[in-house]
Amino acid sequence: MKSDAKTRLIHAMAALLQTQGYSNTGLNQIVELSEAPKGSLYHYFPAGKVELAVAAIEYSSAALGEQLSRLCAGAPSAKAGLGAIIDFFADELQYSAFAKGCPVATVTLEQSAHDDVIGQACAAAYAQWQRGIEVYLRRHGVNGASGKAEFFLICIEGALTLARAHRSVEPLRRVKRQLPTLLGAANKEP
Repeated sequence: MKSDAKTRLIHAMAALLQTQGYSNTGLNQIVELSEAPKGSLYHYFPAGKVELAVAAIEYSSAALGEQLSRLCAGAPSAKAGLGAIIDFFADELQYSAFAKGCPVATVTLEQSAHDDVIGQACAAAYAQWQRGIEVYLRRHGVNGASGKAEFFLICIEGALTLARAHRSVEPLRRVKRQLPTLLGAANKEP
């Protein structure tokens, strides 16, 4: 199936971007991991690696957004939902031996200043996640949901970076302990 090769290429690129970034990912490595025919890379992505990276960032953004929505769906409070997000990232880090953090952070840090197309894809991913968190907080009656969603995203991204650097989930745990302060007194329930 033709689209199967395209999907495999996107998934392979997404996995490699998350663990090793854009610069450390080679086209042969993508083809090998995807098990797609080598010619399919330029067939589906005529602009090459940048076009494939954008598709992978968009895929990762949507997949993570859906995952976070599922995590929050059954939570009884905003604090519990955001806590579930933090626990998810902590588990991912530990399970991957601290190789898997945010699926777009590495690419953002290394490429946004050098490639406008990739930078825009990364910015769109963060905006999508922030909107999702904002909508979730509004549903739970959190005042100032927009600013709090942005601040939560900032805290998570920083904590993920520190967690990978220190090979410890403690930075994420500290963010989780600060959720009552972030959300305000009305949202201190479990």
